[in-house]
Amino acid sequence: MQNLTWWSLVLRGFVMGAADVVPGVSGGTMALVLGVYERLIAALRAVTSLTPWRALLLRDLRSAWHAAHAPFLAPLVLGIATAVLALARVMERALVVYHVPLHAAFFGLILAAAVLVARRVGRWHPAALLALTVTLAITTLLLGGSPQATPDTALSLFVAGAVGITALVLPGISGAFILVLLGQYARVIGAIAALDLVTLVPFAMGALVGLATTARALDWLLRRARSVTMAALLGVMIASVRRVWPWTEVGDPSGGLAWPVGAWGDEGWLLALAAASIAFTTVLWFEHRWGRTDART
Repeated sequence: MQNLTWWSLVLRGFVMGAADVVPGVSGGTMALVLGVYERLIAALRAVTSLTPWRALLLRDLRSAWHAAHAPFLAPLVLGIATAVLALARVMERALVVYHVPLHAAFFGLILAAAVLVARRVGRWHPAALLALTVTLAITTLLLGGSPQATPDTALSLFVAGAVGITALVLPGISGAFILVLLGQYARVIGAIAALDLVTLVPFAMGALVGLATTARALDWLLRRARSVTMAALLGVMIASVRRVWPWTEVGDPSGGLAWPVGAWGDEGWLLALAAASIAFTTVLWFEHRWGRTDART
């Protein structure tokens, strides 16, 4: 396993956090691209177990720190939080002004990440193919849904947090897009920008519950059925590509596919192709240059 410095983990966390404020790319996708995905899952399992908390109750801070994988998680979380707080408004605006090139880059990024996941499936067998097919179909149906009107209550925020946080550990589906489907995206983004604790506290509590549940389930699956789990994640990623198609209309809940029109109709496809190609080749080059940093701990 390649040792990662504190600052390199902060940077990885920042990229993951930036991805999670975009309705199209997930922090889980970026964790996989940046080579920390499986280590992240194992660390989240550890921090949600009883071991570090027992050590903390016994005032054994050193043991608690290491049992919770804090040397890895702390800088990663710092980077994620910094990105979310700093970029929540910026990314929302950039997605409107630079919609086509940004989404084209995300498109290339997710395709490259899908290639990396496909390599990690290992041996393709009927169970892996079935998992790929099922998650591909289910995710396609979910991504074709329209935003739902949800009540303006603490419970709805709790549920939104619990469901939306799964994007941190599931490559493909964006947490921001999940919030869009649940009708909570604008409210949560506004609360983050304004530091509205009345909104953020129930959302954060739901996120903690959802993160603990999903991370532990994924860790169990990766340890016992790795090829099937990777194939299932690949299905999610392939289906999610439609959400970052460059010429999907901004704010279109159906995620309908279209070809370049209007201002981008003549030359926009060249810029989009360049952005997608650069993103795709950069991801593969990073993996070739530095190898696979991911490792179970």
